[in-house]
Amino acid sequence: MFDFKSLASFIPERLYNALLSADSDIVSRITELRIRKNSFVIVVIRNTSFFIDGSGELCDSPYSKALKISKNEFDKAFMEICEYSVHSKLEQLKKGYITLNCGARVGVAATAVYEADRLVSIKNANSINVRIPGEAKGCAEGVLNFLYINSFPSIIVAGAPNSGKTTLLRDIARRLSSGFNNRYRKIAVIDERGELGGFGGHKLDLGINTDVLSGYEKVRGIELASRTLSPEMIICDEVSNINEVRSICYGFESGVSFALSVHASSLNELKRKAVVRELLATGEFSYIVLLDGYTYKPEIIEASEVLDEACGNDSSCSFNNGRRSLCIR
Repeated sequence: MFDFKSLASFIPERLYNALLSADSDIVSRITELRIRKNSFVIVVIRNTSFFIDGSGELCDSPYSKALKISKNEFDKAFMEICEYSVHSKLEQLKKGYITLNCGARVGVAATAVYEADRLVSIKNANSINVRIPGEAKGCAEGVLNFLYINSFPSIIVAGAPNSGKTTLLRDIARRLSSGFNNRYRKIAVIDERGELGGFGGHKLDLGINTDVLSGYEKVRGIELASRTLSPEMIICDEVSNINEVRSICYGFESGVSFALSVHASSLNELKRKAVVRELLATGEFSYIVLLDGYTYKPEIIEASEVLDEACGNDSSCSFNNGRRSLCIR
């Protein structure tokens, strides 16, 4: 379970004390803390939002005792998160988040500052969203038993935000590298934002034969891992653009399998997403694991089924053009 004491210096004191007073079972299931300037604190448990009072009691609607965060409390928390140097965190802030040493990722909503069409800074931060890293050891067992007993396929894990994609990938890494089916697979994790393996002093269990490249952008990290670490599988989170797909093709050409995630909350959304079509057009992915909330009872779909329906008669699809264009260098 995540140790909320590690957030003591990063969140408003009244909220921290409320969490200490709350039922430990409830606290263990928190996935987000949403803190807005001059507004109510929102506690998220499995995609359901609750309000919290000073005694740690939760309610599904705001009420007179529910915690509201003042401007001063918010500004202090934001500066703590930035370690009192917004400039030193600017590159992360321009991407919309900061990763804390305890492993939690903090999304930041603010006003963008542009110069000549280039994002150069942010100002007037108004809300922060603390996403709590979690481990659900054993949650990948069903997927592994179904797909990895007799083969070693590449898979795409799909789901809505907060559906458990990262948690599932983390457990896949841990089990495959720690003796699943009596084999200790060589796994490389590209942990761009510190979410898969944790960050600083809070490390999450990714298994005993896993190499973690922390802080690398996926394109660079995949190329480095493929060239220097000889992994059997590379695991990365939230693939979203064509350059990342190209680097994945480089990994395939090096004989590496992949387990990665994309945002898609339904089968129809999967079929519409261009990045999914391009991933499937490589011909290397065998299955899509579609998650439904935090049940870890996913729908496992053959990739060819999605590709056939997604492309149809679309002549722009690289698969229909009879080529794997992204893999050609």
